Amino acid sequence: MDIMSLATELNLMGKFVYNVLYKWVLSWGIESEVIGSFAVTVILFTLILKLITSPLDVWQKIIARSNSKKMEIMKPELDKVNKLYANDRNMLAVKQREVYQKYKYSTFKACLPTIVTLVVFMVVFSGFNSAVKYHNSVVFDDLQTVYEESYANAYTAAVNGGASDVDAANAATEAAEQAVVDNYELEKFLLTKNIFMPDTWKSPIPDVSTYAGTGMGKLGITEVDKTTYEKVMQPIIDEYNYNEKGKNAWNGYLILPVLVAVLSIVSSKMIKPAEQPQVAGQTEEQAKMQQSQAKMMQYMMPLIMAVFSLFYSSAFTLYMFVSSLFSFIFNLVWNIVQKKQDAIERDRVMSTTVKKK
Repeated sequence: MDIMSLATELNLMGKFVYNVLYKWVLSWGIESEVIGSFAVTVILFTLILKLITSPLDVWQKIIARSNSKKMEIMKPELDKVNKLYANDRNMLAVKQREVYQKYKYSTFKACLPTIVTLVVFMVVFSGFNSAVKYHNSVVFDDLQTVYEESYANAYTAAVNGGASDVDAANAATEAAEQAVVDNYELEKFLLTKNIFMPDTWKSPIPDVSTYAGTGMGKLGITEVDKTTYEKVMQPIIDEYNYNEKGKNAWNGYLILPVLVAVLSIVSSKMIKPAEQPQVAGQTEEQAKMQQSQAKMMQYMMPLIMAVFSLFYSSAFTLYMFVSSLFSFIFNLVWNIVQKKQDAIERDRVMSTTVKKK
């Protein structure tokens, strides 16, 4: 595998995660059996990204609150318009736009933060996939070099010692395989053995079909000689992919995917979905259907994130977990502050009303 050609495919986000943050964390020289360097990298990257995008989160909250108040004021007028022009779609659209313009309600502004959030998610997803792909290719290339050098040295030593070609080849193969095992180290995270593989029933070390295959859950590193990969990687596949009873060993125990799904559901419960604005020309029945679809998305997103967790690396799942945890804490604090502000506002209105009387 040509590392340089693969490096050119690594997108900017993947380069930042792997070539900047990861190498910086590695320079600390911290060795841990519980949390590996790449796990620390993922956590740092997630916190940095959330801090950078936190103004967007605040903006989204402010817009949602502003739109919610405007919608409360507009709703009687919109209901009246819907009844008056229910049989005239063109005039209905005109009158609805007039109401939106009157209260300066922007449907695009309401959707923009969600669009930006989705774009960020997809960019990060692509970046982590690139970083994971690159790491696995680097590991294989390094181990291939170790294998070939160890084999050559052991073969030469055996021949010089008087061994036959067959015996020398067997001794060299054994020495090369042991060298591969000695030079390989798993990047762990808690109970997950290899953070570059899913936290599921998948094996810790990718076999050739996972490494060179394409599609969901595959690394897609197609520029590799499959026979060479199996020869070089088989010693560590035997070492890590099977337990004492000879059965397939799981890379993880679905802890991260479950945490991501649960935290996503809890976070979605904390966010009251804003009432969806009617599209110009939309009937009341269509608006209700739109609202129900928005509520359904509250449960669809945790499900989608859980699916991503099952098929892609634990590194990306860890990113989703830390990101969800950050959002959960942010939403919790925001809701507490908002409730206090609402209480102050109600008291102010009540005191003003009493004084007028």
